[in-house]
Amino acid sequence: MIATGVRMFAAGVSESGTEVETVPALAIAVGIGLVAGMASGVAGIGGGVIMVPAMVFLLGMDQLLAEGTSLMAILFTAVAGTRVNLRNRRVDLRLATLIGVGGVISALVGVRFALGLSSETLTRVFGVFVALVGLRMVVKLLRERRKVSEST
Repeated sequence: MIATGVRMFAAGVSESGTEVETVPALAIAVGIGLVAGMASGVAGIGGGVIMVPAMVFLLGMDQLLAEGTSLMAILFTAVAGTRVNLRNRRVDLRLATLIGVGGVISALVGVRFALGLSSETLTRVFGVFVALVGLRMVVKLLRERRKVSEST
């Protein structure tokens, strides 16, 4: 993820125009969904962190189109994951509602902001975000390993 973020920041903008209707592109799209869904379920990360860079680099999508597509796709994975977690009583509905309301409000503001940026700037901003998420995951993993080694 760190390398992908750095690559997005350095590249700025992708070559757009790949036809997603071709059989290889459709297979790539299904693969992106499978990887993002698995990562979301196993690691508890938002699938967009995987889907957006993959759509930009592997499908050649414009950053704004990739982000919008990811948001729609995440709706389906969120419903599936929520269903399982509700069944296993792993959801705080009150907190989820509060966070959801805040998320809806800030998403509307964020989309307006994103639409005002060039695709190149948006790709770079997203690249920094992806790199920071990757870095956070590495730091968390190192801290957990250190905790385990100190306790043994």
